[in-house]
Amino acid sequence: MTILSGEVWNGDSFEDGYVVLEDGIVTEVVFGECPYRPDITGCILPGIIDGHTHVGDAGLKLDGRYGLEELVAPPDGLKHRYLRETPKEKIEADMKEYISRLISNGISRFIDFREGGIEGSRMLREACPSAVILGRPISPEYDANEMETLLQIADGIGIPSINDMPHGYIDNIADIVRRKKKKLAIHVSERIREDIDYVMSLEPDFIVHMVKADESDMRRCADKGVPIVVCTSSNQYFGATPPIKRMIDNGVEVSLGTDNAMLSPSADIFEEFSAFWSVLSSQGGSRNDAFRSLVAHGCNLLYGSSLIEAQTGRRADLIVFPADSDSVLRGECPKPIRYGP
Repeated sequence: MTILSGEVWNGDSFEDGYVVLEDGIVTEVVFGECPYRPDITGCILPGIIDGHTHVGDAGLKLDGRYGLEELVAPPDGLKHRYLRETPKEKIEADMKEYISRLISNGISRFIDFREGGIEGSRMLREACPSAVILGRPISPEYDANEMETLLQIADGIGIPSINDMPHGYIDNIADIVRRKKKKLAIHVSERIREDIDYVMSLEPDFIVHMVKADESDMRRCADKGVPIVVCTSSNQYFGATPPIKRMIDNGVEVSLGTDNAMLSPSADIFEEFSAFWSVLSSQGGSRNDAFRSLVAHGCNLLYGSSLIEAQTGRRADLIVFPADSDSVLRGECPKPIRYGP
């Protein structure tokens, strides 16, 4: 029997309590004083979701400072040239190594926008069967056969931007994704403000960035129940600051992503969380808002719940920081201990 005690996530905030594990199975989740001698004391969280990654570019080492378009814009940004010209075996090896670090740093699962069409999604599925893969077609015009095959491998589609593909093409993608009951996500308003009404018409499961969005765009997301995944470090690399507090004030469910592996070589969602909190606190946000974004809203992207109690009777998917939540917030804590699959 293993006893985890301390600050336990209750679905909305932290509360003193304890969790009992037997042979890796959660048998008790109790809020209140722990009657046992704990094996570990600290901050106890459900497995964290990294809401937005691009693990395919993990092997790309940047030799200078790049602008957004020259680095990541399809089809000829530096990243896309790298993915075209690098041997498949190297990309696969670099992805596997990067994913192992993501997991060792405390995430449970990650949602990846995977370039490279059918082959790109297949490579990631082989590298990490549990990855949530949002593939991307590569045909210059909509190809129903390509989409059918791609969606047999991927969990959905990740669109680079509504300005990077013809709208008719995007409409067809959205239609087949809905028919197949898969996930659709879109980069939106990262470089310039984009048409939020068109984005909402596609019925995305979530969108990413929204750095250039205005208040009305945020309210549209809130009204439609469309979450936003914020990638603070990536935005800051390109000289932008995400309006996190305004998103939250407008009723949006905000979560976190580490974005491109080449821009996040540490593969550490908690380092990203520290950057997120630095921005949110400077904008007047609260620590509970920060933790809800990291924990509850991240879990909601996939599971609809972040309740540790819901794991009772199941194999644990938990991480424990041997520190308090304030230390986690500041990024001043030891490496987390993972209990899970």
